[in-house]
Amino acid sequence: MIYFFILFSIALLNDLENYTNPLLNKKGLKIDGNIKGNLIPGLPQEITPQEIELIKSKAKDYLPEPVNEDDIIIMETNYGIMEFILYNNLAPNHAYNFKKLANSGFYDETIFHRIIPGFMAQGGDILTRDSNKENDGRGNPGWTIDQEFNNIPHKKGILSMARSQDVNSAGSQFFICFNDARHLDNKYTVFGSMINGFEVLDKIEKLKSEADYIISKSVDKISDDKSSQFVEFNYKGSKRYIKVPLNENKNKFKIDVNKSLKNIHRTKKPVKIIKVRVDNENIEEQSR
Repeated sequence: MIYFFILFSIALLNDLENYTNPLLNKKGLKIDGNIKGNLIPGLPQEITPQEIELIKSKAKDYLPEPVNEDDIIIMETNYGIMEFILYNNLAPNHAYNFKKLANSGFYDETIFHRIIPGFMAQGGDILTRDSNKENDGRGNPGWTIDQEFNNIPHKKGILSMARSQDVNSAGSQFFICFNDARHLDNKYTVFGSMINGFEVLDKIEKLKSEADYIISKSVDKISDDKSSQFVEFNYKGSKRYIKVPLNENKNKFKIDVNKSLKNIHRTKKPVKIIKVRVDNENIEEQSR
């Protein structure tokens, strides 16, 4: 088994070395057509830890063009496209880091794992691509960048970098504000702002969480003769009941229900980043 894994890893590394993303050129990256894959072509949405490490390694080695004043972020999600400008003059390291990750394909097929209506949507974690949902929010690219706090206020459409308690722990995770969040000012690094796609942001904010979905499908009472068809759970101190789907094991369904009730910030239908690229508006003219 180990022998075959080694052979697979060598073959995959060779594919990576020989693979040239058709969208990349000396001037930057053109957003023509749909890029459905990641940096590694042909990978499914759920990938292995080894494949994640390969993506991180390739992102580390990727060197984009310096951030241009005309660069914009084009983020395609399953709910539509959002566009942002970069504050390269205020947060140059964050702007470059985001361009490096985006144009290497690091963010492709990841999801927004934390969505809080009235506050923000957080994404950028490569671990949202594996099969373990318990580790979502813990991923990083393998490096960190120092804070570049500035005076741009956190308000609707602001793109800011997530971090841990260490102010210099930002890596790949970012968030987009749904509303004013002035308590974050000068505590988190703002490095961009939305210019198009506010209607997409509004759609994302209105999505139901896994917990909200369970509550919406539940009832507060059932007749005794139907108790075998329902799972009972507690919500804010009250008993509620949700019907077990056909052909579903009741005990397994109850476990899944209790897990979903804990996911108050994960949406029932995931918000996926299909691709995100930092593109120069004048790229086509420059490359002619």
